Amino acid sequence: MSAGNKAPQIKVILQVLPLPDGGTGYLTLELQLKQRAATLEDFFAAAWNEVPAARRPQIECSRGVVEIHVTDDAQIAQLNQEHMGHEGPTDVLSFPMGNLDPERDAWHFGEIIVSYSTALREAEARGLSSEEEFARYCVHGFLHLLGYDDETESKRRAMFKVQEAALKAALPAPKKSVRKKRA
Repeated sequence: MSAGNKAPQIKVILQVLPLPDGGTGYLTLELQLKQRAATLEDFFAAAWNEVPAARRPQIECSRGVVEIHVTDDAQIAQLNQEHMGHEGPTDVLSFPMGNLDPERDAWHFGEIIVSYSTALREAEARGLSSEEEFARYCVHGFLHLLGYDDETESKRRAMFKVQEAALKAALPAPKKSVRKKRA
């Protein structure tokens, strides 16, 4: 069965490495952005819908899973060197899988590794909330899982356009306050 143009129901497994106690754990994340809540699943569904249908991977079921690992600059720098051959930390790394996971009965898009240290630093420098910057990195990584790359300026612009449209689309419209007119 092909999911076609409809966004698959995407489950996010978020793993934070390392936890303060030295262990690891899984959690659900709801982002509060400008007083509006959105989940990473909302952002990924929006990204899927922003990607032109011809560019979307043909997946074999209507459910999907994305694994997100949250780490610090030191760990992501090590992974960046090992897997990409680039020295130093980066904001996000993506490892596409693109296959059916029979244990989860879902399409495994792949893994995204995000440096929360970088998200905090960049958010402050850009005057954004850390939640918004973190969501941006996750959407960016998800677009890599869908086959986008940012190796050239034109590809970077195309990816950025989809990324920012997805971020905007995922957030519910702010509630308008109703003011009564005085007589």
